[in-house]
Amino acid sequence: MGLVFTIIAIAVVIRYIFLWEPVDTKNIFGSSPLFIGHRGTPFTIPENTLESFKNAINIGFEAIEVDVCSTKDKAVVCSHNIDLERETNGQGFLDETNYEKVRLVKTGIYSHPTKTSEIPMLYDVLKQLPQNVLVNIEIKPANLWNIGTAVRVARMIKSKKITQKIIISTFNPVAIWAMKLFTPNIITGYLFTSTKYLWAINFFHPDCLHPEGGIITRALVNQAHKRGQAVNVWTIDSRPGKRWLEKLNVDGIITNYYSSG
Repeated sequence: MGLVFTIIAIAVVIRYIFLWEPVDTKNIFGSSPLFIGHRGTPFTIPENTLESFKNAINIGFEAIEVDVCSTKDKAVVCSHNIDLERETNGQGFLDETNYEKVRLVKTGIYSHPTKTSEIPMLYDVLKQLPQNVLVNIEIKPANLWNIGTAVRVARMIKSKKITQKIIISTFNPVAIWAMKLFTPNIITGYLFTSTKYLWAINFFHPDCLHPEGGIITRALVNQAHKRGQAVNVWTIDSRPGKRWLEKLNVDGIITNYYSSG
């Protein structure tokens, strides 16, 4: 009996590591790369604000990328930084501050001092965006084991509070693993700046790869597509860079400017 259980366990492990399949993303990406507005249009309007996302859509983006963190009282807000002093007139850290205080803070005070805006809640932003826009939600956890924000976003998707097509991306493999364990149909993307540990994706199963532009290669794209994964590259602003990525057949280009090659 012990031998049988051992064989079954080995078979399960082999299947988990080598025979997994990503969620199908063919209904999201087309034959040419999808341009994804990086935090909206951060060079003209403060990043990760409703105004910035709306402007990105108005100038032609069919997809946007939004960074999210959680406040102390577990509100999911749009912000790249947990440190409030990086770009706002607030003090302290988002995850140590209740939303009632966070909503009074103004962001963009250094990048756009004449166009400051509030830090919005993710749900309030998505309610005001078109349903046909793809939203790449990047989770910005405080540490490797902090998966609370990812779980909250996943719950929003499962409860139908979010109606747009969503990709949840993060540098945190633990967060991706947790989401795939409990919500396997949610599309996930793994952000990375080096291919050194890319073999580890067999343990947390991201549906998309989100490499930094400096490390992208044709072999990486081909291998991902062979596995069934989409490839979305960040952050590419130059026309030559975009033309090159189009030749590599990437699926998405995260950029600050809406312009094709």
